[in-house]
Amino acid sequence: MQLGVIGLGNIGLRHLANLHLLFPDAALLAVSASAAANATASNTLPDYVTACSMLQLLSAQPEFVIVASPASLHQQHTEQLLAAGIAVLVEKPLTATAEQTQQLLAIAQNFPDSIIEVGYCLRYLPAAQQLKTILENGHLGRIFSVIAQVGQYLPHWRPGKDYRQSVSARQALGGGALLELSHELDYLQWLFGSLTLRSARNRKSGLLELDVEDISELFLTTADNVSAFVHLDFLQQHAFRRCSIIAQHGRLEWDLVSNTVHLYQHDKQQVLYQDDSYDKNSMYLDMLRAFWQKVQQKNRCKAALNSAASLIKLIEQVKTIAPVETL
Repeated sequence: MQLGVIGLGNIGLRHLANLHLLFPDAALLAVSASAAANATASNTLPDYVTACSMLQLLSAQPEFVIVASPASLHQQHTEQLLAAGIAVLVEKPLTATAEQTQQLLAIAQNFPDSIIEVGYCLRYLPAAQQLKTILENGHLGRIFSVIAQVGQYLPHWRPGKDYRQSVSARQALGGGALLELSHELDYLQWLFGSLTLRSARNRKSGLLELDVEDISELFLTTADNVSAFVHLDFLQQHAFRRCSIIAQHGRLEWDLVSNTVHLYQHDKQQVLYQDDSYDKNSMYLDMLRAFWQKVQQKNRCKAALNSAASLIKLIEQVKTIAPVETL
């Protein structure tokens, strides 16, 4: 059995380690997203990984490949894998632009038997699964508003690495708060259905050395006319990630940092979910398990692809109506 990963950044290395954990007997192949880095890749990879070129990876015909290269390269790498008949798990975001997404969707239609998934891993958190169940059961009554917020100081994301050289900080690689923090848009779409943009504001604070927005704020509505407010930033010194759902029978609070779900009502407060010991790497493992099941079942459903594509179109719309303001 052979498995592959394209991209040797933090997320690519995490996937390689997790693949080794889940498939200890598999041969793991790794391709650097930078051709110049291929020569040195073999010296920096774990001994259970073999560095190879893209051509060698395609020739090996692995069971599946994870595309963890910069977003600007996702289209190119994914199309090559689809054309070779290899199942693909694409890290979020699907691509860096709506044009790339359209081209990728067109290619995918040419390979209807292809198997493809998109790596929005927050869906695999047990708290997220419980939240979805609560909403589907209708216990909250009518939903009026949802507020999704995330913020963390970009230089703290990857200790020991220059944030200015990261994908997150560089427009050419598909960076910026909108694309890098699109998990919030994905889970809102997953929980509430299609999203319609009403207004937006994108800003560059000047506190960081980057050429992309580090603050983005959106006002959206769902198909059921629920108001959705989204705040994304690279600036908060203390990491913050929370989703508040305001409904007829109370307010539901999902705190992704403390890993809790609370229900607040007039006369009581309930803890619906809490797990201080949860290892967040488990959501990546669960995502890989689910994708492997899809590969084994030859499940050709493109729902995740279409959902991720709609987010890229939405993000492009945000960028069009709200050019980045420099503060």
